[in-house]
Amino acid sequence: MIAEPDSTTTTAAPSTAPTVDVAASPLSADELYQLTLYKWRYSLEAYGFQHSEVRELMFLKWLHASRRVVP
Repeated sequence: MIAEPDSTTTTAAPSTAPTVDVAASPLSADELYQLTLYKWRYSLEAYGFQHSEVRELMFLKWLHASRRVVP
C-alpha cells in the first residue's frame, strides 16, 4: 500500500510492540572489537584503498585509540 501525502492510513498493528532484549550479546567485548576492525578494513578496501594504505590507516587508528598520538 502506498500512502498519498496528507492521507491517513489505518493498520491492524497490535497495541503493544514486542520487546527485544538487546543487552544480552552472544559476543564478548574483544570479539566485538575484532569484528569492528574487520568491518573497517573491509570498508576501506571496498572504497578502493590498496592493502598497504589500509594497513597504514589501521595503524594510525590504533595509535589514536591507544592515545599514543593526539590529533
